[in-house]
Amino acid sequence: MRTTLLGLLLLTAACRRPSTQFAAMLTPANQVSITDYSQHLKAGDEVIAMGNDPAWSLTLNPSKNTLHFKALDGDSLTTTIPERQTDPDGVFRYNTGVESDRITSLFRPDSCVNKLSGQRLDYRVEVNFRGKNYVGCGASLQQLALLNDIWVLTDFRGTAITANGPRNEAPRLEISLAENRVTGTTGCNRLSGSIKADTRQLLVGPLVTIKMACQDAANQLESNLLNELGNPLTYRIGNGKLTLLRNNKPVMTFKKVD
Repeated sequence: MRTTLLGLLLLTAACRRPSTQFAAMLTPANQVSITDYSQHLKAGDEVIAMGNDPAWSLTLNPSKNTLHFKALDGDSLTTTIPERQTDPDGVFRYNTGVESDRITSLFRPDSCVNKLSGQRLDYRVEVNFRGKNYVGCGASLQQLALLNDIWVLTDFRGTAITANGPRNEAPRLEISLAENRVTGTTGCNRLSGSIKADTRQLLVGPLVTIKMACQDAANQLESNLLNELGNPLTYRIGNGKLTLLRNNKPVMTFKKVD
């Protein structure tokens, strides 16, 4: 009887234990606070702002050519997007409307925390509409939206990367922030998983990769690449290049696939 009971207990524990083979395929992602803008990216919003006392929101959507403002006190306006005016110090503003429906919005670069959500955004925002002044926080999603593309690795820790591995290809990432998904290859194995990004930083993973045997160089690059991607990185985009950085130092550079 004791032998039978012990066997059942061991069987139950084995069933509950996750597959070590599957666990080895997962690259864990460290916990980091990243603001989720996926819904705004899906909607096509490029600039957003929000505040409290009373609660209000402002969105600019170039795909629809609309500026939409709404406050819980009843004020609201939807109009075409005016020309963006930018100062040398990074301040930008939008002025539109006439007479009683005139609205002005000022975005000043400064770390700003939304008191209700706890989100940290990049601008302090002031909106004036119908003689009322609304203050809050905002973000420009232009750079963030540029991440949505296919990127091929060209440089890793200062070393130029060329096609290699069993498929003779360089590591590649295809990013879809609207779905918080990334697919691609390490240059050795296919990968897929989640990605989080805001206007400052990104975090890839957990990732699932197949485990095809590769040459030593491709295998080492895969290991180093997955390790770096599994930790928070800041980024910058320009001239068809995506650079991922840690402590303001470049870790890897990708080029956009045309």
